[in-house]
Amino acid sequence: MKKRILIGGPIAAVILLVAGAAAVAGPLRSNSVSALPSTCGPVFYKGSGSPKLIVVSDLPLQGAGRAQNLEMGQAIRYVLEKQYHFKVGKYTVGYAGCDDSTAQAGRYDPAVCSANGTAYAANSNLIGILGTFNSGCSKVLLPIVNRAPGGPIPMISSANTAVGLTHNAPWNSPGEPGIYYPTGKRNYFRVAATDDYQGPSMADALKALKKTKKVYILNDQTTFGAGVASAFQGRAKKLGMTVAGYEPWDLNATDYTALAQKIKNTGATAVYLGGLVCDNGVKLLKDLRSVLGPGVQFAGPDGWTPESATLAAGAAAQGMYISYAGQPLSKLGPAGKTFIKNLTKYSHWKGQMPPYPVYQGQSAQAMLAAIAKSNGTRQSVVDQLHKLHVVKGIMGTFHFDKNGDIVPFKWISVEKLKGNAGVYAFAVVTKVKG
Repeated sequence: MKKRILIGGPIAAVILLVAGAAAVAGPLRSNSVSALPSTCGPVFYKGSGSPKLIVVSDLPLQGAGRAQNLEMGQAIRYVLEKQYHFKVGKYTVGYAGCDDSTAQAGRYDPAVCSANGTAYAANSNLIGILGTFNSGCSKVLLPIVNRAPGGPIPMISSANTAVGLTHNAPWNSPGEPGIYYPTGKRNYFRVAATDDYQGPSMADALKALKKTKKVYILNDQTTFGAGVASAFQGRAKKLGMTVAGYEPWDLNATDYTALAQKIKNTGATAVYLGGLVCDNGVKLLKDLRSVLGPGVQFAGPDGWTPESATLAAGAAAQGMYISYAGQPLSKLGPAGKTFIKNLTKYSHWKGQMPPYPVYQGQSAQAMLAAIAKSNGTRQSVVDQLHKLHVVKGIMGTFHFDKNGDIVPFKWISVEKLKGNAGVYAFAVVTKVKG
């Protein structure tokens, strides 16, 4: 049973994390902290002695999204240092930020994701992974750490939205989601809503805000881009929109004006861009706008965050709608607003805070709360995450269902790019059982 609510005006949330400590047994022990992959930075730890356990983040730290993803690391540092003081239940915990991207790709690289996963699995001190950012990377890394010696490593993603990681959808690849859990044990969780909510919500926004009747759909051929574009297409058709075209864009192209002319010839009044800004998105926006003019509405999913990366397209990006898979930051309750204020001060962030560092703070709190209640083993942390109920947390009151998805509320927010920031425009919240 789903209850879907479209919200065009002010909304409210009330939040604060509840995390208790319980009796715990001995932690994992080895001298393998040095076995972290070379893609990881130094272990962040200011406690006494050496940390007994390590938590890592796995994020693309190169490319257009670099600033947001570095701030996600700062959110973890803030939670660990200022809220937990490096002591989580009985355990001292350190943190290392790891990169899954390459400078050449400017985004995650599947080979790096695989190598990172292998190294994580071999490090017996490593108790949890906060990541990944990109669903395609998780699809490579997750089955590796699911069968890690010492038990599946718990993962919490703040940003993965590909449906196939946890549950079924018509556009899933064969074998999903089971292929990501070779042991049969679910060790993956996410605080982000999925693309079967994100794609349809933008169709709702275009219908409500722009009265869109004809839309052209592009995707960047990534796992994420193709999935969210398919979800958008299904909802658009149900809303009575005409889908004038559906095709991929070539991220290596040097010119998109021919594609833009093709779109113009259809008479589409909106273009949905399912994909990542780092996939030549700035050039794509500029070329599309140069041909289509200011009257055609651009819209895309959270792959177009951080806003600063998309705004590099200048006037071409102005007015674009961008969705992200969580509650609007401007509408968070006291605890959420306090977290943003404190993180901004801690990290010296300038300008508008992107959404995913805030959600990463929630993921870090959830992971550390589960560690505090665990017996120090990976499986115990996984078990505690399945039992976890967050009450009035940064992202509200929630828990994880049997698949690892956030319930009961699926929030999708839509911002409109205006000036040098994104401004809240629309939200859809769906309440589900789980």
